[in-house]
Amino acid sequence: MSGLTDYIHLLERLDRSNLGQLRAVLSEDVFFSDPFNQVNGADAYLALLSEMFERLDSVSFTVHDSQQQDAVAYLYWTFSGHSGVTGWLNFQGSSRLTFDVSGKIDRHQDFWDSADLYEKVPVLGALFRWLRRQVAFREQ
Repeated sequence: MSGLTDYIHLLERLDRSNLGQLRAVLSEDVFFSDPFNQVNGADAYLALLSEMFERLDSVSFTVHDSQQQDAVAYLYWTFSGHSGVTGWLNFQGSSRLTFDVSGKIDRHQDFWDSADLYEKVPVLGALFRWLRRQVAFREQ
């Protein structure tokens, strides 16, 4: 399997008990970012994922599509999870991955609409839903 195939396989089966298996496909100095986080290093990335599993239940990633050319790959995915604060979360996003010369991931950047999360937060969610209605295209 390739580094990308291995990563997708691990990501789609990820849970608290197997987080450490990601080390096999990550560079020690991997950089990760998403709309809320920026961390450097495999330890920090795994700590971030561990915290996600502490805060959320029923976490899952489903990768719908992937493309790779040379040392750059893209994923299109759905994230699902449950929080006592927000209820069920379910949103789509994409990731840009780069691989070092040994085939390990040295950069993972997630892109997703954080408004999908804000809309689930009590009080704040009502404001975001109202705002979305105000700026949305209204067919005449």
